[in-house]
Amino acid sequence: MSVTHLEPTVLKIAMAGFFHDLGKFVDISCLDLPRDYLENNAGSFLPVWNGKYSHWHALHTAAFIDSMADYLPLACSDPKWGKGEAFIRLACAHHRPDSPMEQIITQADHISSGMDRETFDSDRNKSVDYRDYQKTRMIPVFSHIRIDEDRQKLVLEDIPARYPLKKMSPESIFPDAKEKVMPAGAADARREYQEMTREFLEKFKRLAHKNDDASLWFEHADSLLMKYVSAVPAARVGHVIPDVSLYDHMATTSALAAALYLYHDHFETLDNTSIKNDSLEKFLLISGDFYGIQNFIFNGYGDTRKYRSKLLRGRSFSVSLMSELTADLICQKIGLPHSSVVFNAGGRFTVLAPNIPKTQDAIQEVRSQVNQWLVARTFGETCIGLSCVPATGLDFQKGRFASLWDQMTGAMDDVKFSRLNLEQHGGTATTQDYLDRFHNDLSPGICPLCGKRPADIDVQLDDIHVCAMCRDHVFLGENLVKKIYAVICDSNSRPAGKRLKDPFFDGYQIFFPDHEAQDDSNAAFDVILKKEQVIKYWKIRATSGDESTEVTEKYINGYVPVYTQADVGDDDEDIQPGMPRTLNDIAASAAANGRGTQALGILKADVDHLGLIMACGLADNLYTISRIATLSRQFNHYFAVFLPELLENDDRFQNVYTVFAGGDDLFMIGPWNRIIDLVHVLNQTFQQYVCQNKEIHFSAGISVHKTHTPVDVLAATAEAALDESKKQGRDRITLFDQTVTWPQFLELKQVEDEMIQWLDQEWITNVFFYKLNRFIDMAEKEKDLLEKHRTLHMQDMACTRWRSLLGYSVERNAGLKLSREERMDKVLYIRNKIIQWLGLYRGSLKIPLWTIQYNRR
Repeated sequence: MSVTHLEPTVLKIAMAGFFHDLGKFVDISCLDLPRDYLENNAGSFLPVWNGKYSHWHALHTAAFIDSMADYLPLACSDPKWGKGEAFIRLACAHHRPDSPMEQIITQADHISSGMDRETFDSDRNKSVDYRDYQKTRMIPVFSHIRIDEDRQKLVLEDIPARYPLKKMSPESIFPDAKEKVMPAGAADARREYQEMTREFLEKFKRLAHKNDDASLWFEHADSLLMKYVSAVPAARVGHVIPDVSLYDHMATTSALAAALYLYHDHFETLDNTSIKNDSLEKFLLISGDFYGIQNFIFNGYGDTRKYRSKLLRGRSFSVSLMSELTADLICQKIGLPHSSVVFNAGGRFTVLAPNIPKTQDAIQEVRSQVNQWLVARTFGETCIGLSCVPATGLDFQKGRFASLWDQMTGAMDDVKFSRLNLEQHGGTATTQDYLDRFHNDLSPGICPLCGKRPADIDVQLDDIHVCAMCRDHVFLGENLVKKIYAVICDSNSRPAGKRLKDPFFDGYQIFFPDHEAQDDSNAAFDVILKKEQVIKYWKIRATSGDESTEVTEKYINGYVPVYTQADVGDDDEDIQPGMPRTLNDIAASAAANGRGTQALGILKADVDHLGLIMACGLADNLYTISRIATLSRQFNHYFAVFLPELLENDDRFQNVYTVFAGGDDLFMIGPWNRIIDLVHVLNQTFQQYVCQNKEIHFSAGISVHKTHTPVDVLAATAEAALDESKKQGRDRITLFDQTVTWPQFLELKQVEDEMIQWLDQEWITNVFFYKLNRFIDMAEKEKDLLEKHRTLHMQDMACTRWRSLLGYSVERNAGLKLSREERMDKVLYIRNKIIQWLGLYRGSLKIPLWTIQYNRR
């Protein structure tokens, strides 16, 4: 595969669409401008309303482009770059378009944002004066998600939360009380914008690749802008709903502009009348989904556990990577920029493309190329499904986008049940090809790491012949925790050092350059670009104190526990600081001071009814592509931005291993007791993240295992626990085969704390504490008898004696070291407490009981 460079006009119009509203963020007092700049240029870009210029943000965008010309790609200042007007005209004349190319940006802006400026329904809403626009703070979309209630009424003053105007961080992505966030006055509001602008400008000046590859630079700029304008509301003046991020509005405008240009260029209708026509199906929404993720990551670990952790990391990363690369392959074949990928998280993506024959051909080619590659390696266990839905400009607007979203969901559901072309990928030819790949002179002939694919005679790990895919997964797993940057290039490239043996889809090579973040980064980046045909240049890992943003930051590499200097002993020759901890050592960390069970806890969780939330959670008049983009990105950021930071910086969770976390779900491995602590924190923080909205919640399942347990068993049991939580009503957690609601889980934590107090103060003996298991079983059997309403026999009634037996046992075992008077009080208290707990929780009382028992063994 050779790198396909974007047609210059497509890149220009996509970048213009992306930058068109940047003036809403940049405070022009931070720019080096001539004193009369605004006065001299207002007539070129601004419309006139009631005898006065309006929409000043367009001129502010022009001011940014002019003042930062030295830090933009050289093409941006070249009047001959692509077709049509200069870049600055396309980016800044969308409120006063004078040509068809300028009209494309205007139309894209209208489709993306037209209904994002929807007025509130209540007269109580206060209009925001244009002079106070900087005081407006973004409200969370989460705050007004409703599935079962009236979703038509939305009152700004009733929404208590706002996002702080800060660059994106694990802390700032959380909404806070509006009293804490809202600026006291216009001066404070402007100061916040100025501080953000100054910091952004310094970062912007350091973006890599501006002189060598404008398309690659554009992706880096996109990443930087996401960091700085995600919390800036796209609409701030008048009766507005400021819940859509400026970043998502800019990104979707870019995608729409590229698609519109390619559509009208293909049909030779680049005229204002045709561009304004919203009734034609000009767009094609291409959705992709990775099927068989669980099988791909967890099934097949062969005879050796030596590479288990590296394989887990490599396989998980590969899932995210293959989704990214499939979307990129579609864009390359159509001739679209990276910004055309409007949704991308959790193995799913959507590309906004022009509805032209070339797009349909590209879908067929990519579907065949990608799945042919996957079938040859996973034998049908995994594949990527692609669907497409045509759309008009009107379909994106008020009252109609919800229906378009339903069509997209339905199309993907149809693909799910016909994932592979059996005529192409099935039959004896596929079987024969598999058998022909075995080498008779290798023993064993099958890869010992996966136990599925034939071992490759040319591929070895520690003198063991393995298949190329497993070797590559180990290679990825090793480097993800060591390297800061990843470069994806054409498969014909031959970068120095280690690289993939089997490039993805026979077209994408990946390697990890050695330069560090503190290098003279632009020089280091440019050297690699001159040597290789680079497609993507990503920063995949942040180091402590490192805020460098020269290249695209990708949040697809989860937290991995590593050894520190304190872990290295005199006899630990194989352990070095920075090396990933083994699963054995992670399990061992569950014990403390020689006490406690050494075991792994496996946590699987996902957001409940996410599809329903995305499809039905908003009022019809609020469904727009940029609002859905904001919502999708914010869900993903909880798992991909906040969670890794929590694990790294909270001492309790630094030994918890992220297998995957993104989109709407997570899978984690850690010390069993820390996993239980973690899920409490996740439930609490997730509720804070979604504004305590009772209709947005997640279900979880935890299983506990010894370290020798096969990976596929770890995954299957955690998945079964999660399924049980969903079967019993969702918004629940299953632990020790007991399913409870989140409020009950918190109550049981309080029960655990009280039980620990009894043991520590020797109010009860260890013998009695273990006997509680018997009473729990009896209480659970009694509950079953009462609920089943069947004929009872005498032998069934034994379980009903648990209260009297419990009272006797408490009398014999509680408060033995207390005075007579104290003992009587404690016996009565403990008996009544346990009877109360058993009445409330029955079998679920095993959760605190077993947690304490495992911690004290």
